Amino acid sequence: MPTSIPVLLHILRARRWLALPVFAFVVIATVVVSLLLPKQYSAETTLTLDVIKAADTVTGQQSNAYLAPSYMATQVEIIGSAAVAGKVVDALGIARLPEAQDDFRKHSEGSGDIRTWLAGQLLRKLEVKPSRDSNIINIRFTATDAHFAALTANAFARAYQQTLADIQTATAQKKYAFFQSQMKGLQLDLEKAQQNLSNYQQQEGIVASDERVDVEMQRLNEITTQLVGAQAQTFDAQSRARGGTAAPDVINNPLIQQLKNQLAVQEAKFSETAAKTGPNHPHYLQAKAELESTRSQLNALLGQYAGGLADTAGNSASRLGALKEALQLQKTRVLELKSQRARLDVLQRDVDSAQRAYDTAQQRLSQTQLESRAEQTNVSVLSEATEPSRHSKPRVGINVLLSVLVGAVLAAGCALLRELLDRRVRSASDLQQLAGLPVLADLSAHPRPTRRGGFFQRQPQAS
Repeated sequence: MPTSIPVLLHILRARRWLALPVFAFVVIATVVVSLLLPKQYSAETTLTLDVIKAADTVTGQQSNAYLAPSYMATQVEIIGSAAVAGKVVDALGIARLPEAQDDFRKHSEGSGDIRTWLAGQLLRKLEVKPSRDSNIINIRFTATDAHFAALTANAFARAYQQTLADIQTATAQKKYAFFQSQMKGLQLDLEKAQQNLSNYQQQEGIVASDERVDVEMQRLNEITTQLVGAQAQTFDAQSRARGGTAAPDVINNPLIQQLKNQLAVQEAKFSETAAKTGPNHPHYLQAKAELESTRSQLNALLGQYAGGLADTAGNSASRLGALKEALQLQKTRVLELKSQRARLDVLQRDVDSAQRAYDTAQQRLSQTQLESRAEQTNVSVLSEATEPSRHSKPRVGINVLLSVLVGAVLAAGCALLRELLDRRVRSASDLQQLAGLPVLADLSAHPRPTRRGGFFQRQPQAS
């Protein structure tokens, strides 16, 4: 409503006797309380986390866990944890102070753990703020003593680093215990695989598997070559032997050719003698005997040479059969050696696999042993807390400004409340609203007569 602000101003002007004391009380009380409150000092330690180049301190491998979005929030929670606060209590030795023990007995009536109680008290005064666009964490601690504030802030930074180191070493120690428990079993597996390989080599008499297979393969190739040659010779010998006495080798023999020529001469001579003499003539009988002797000698020689060809064919066939049998035996031997080598390769792979598992476990055992002793973290102190020269609380200027605002609101509220309880007519609009009648004139707009010497004096009229 357009008349709300004027009405409010009329109310505040009329009720100023109530609003001004309320406003003054709030401001004065705030100033007094701010001056009486004990001064508190805030010390701040700045930490930087190397999350970009963070790598394992032992293996040197890059880790992607530092790049997780929740990493910084996790670090803030760790700094504000009871474990870190407990380390601060131990480092500063607060639990041994008589004042701390008296406060503990006073507030907890002696029940509970003083270390846990003190840790909770420290966490109430701790403020941890991560930077929004960087890997910086600010640790701020507030106390009534400037030196204690700086000392505690630095102690929280060191306790945080120590907690991270403890977490890393604890995890590494568990891994080390696990690998150490597995080493004995892996060593037994390796020894068993090696023993199986050795037993098989001794059982089969294997010294060098590849060399034996190469020798037997060379022998198999030689037998195969000999078999091919023997087959050709056998086929040739059998072909010659099939001709018998009419075989070209027999017929073309020089001795047989000579006997044939001699037989031809003797047959011609016998024919001539038979034509001149009778069958009982001595010359006839002599020529006939010579002819039959030469013919018998020729036939015997033909049979002898034909039998030689048959024997040669038989010998070639026998040699061919022997080579085939030797080839089959050699194939069986080569296949057996290959089967042995395949079995040997399986056993060798078992040994190699067991050896790799043992070597890997041994390497991880050494790494985890080093990790369990390493205390390096990716957290560094960028700036240590120093004793503040000025107190951080109470902030009198800000408190006074706030008290002015709060006092003004309370004063206006009290005035309005009082007005609601005792409603008055403050303006012509109030009268019109309450009576429901039109306003004919506003006398407050005319000047009032002045009083001098006890008599009213009229205002001079215009001439």
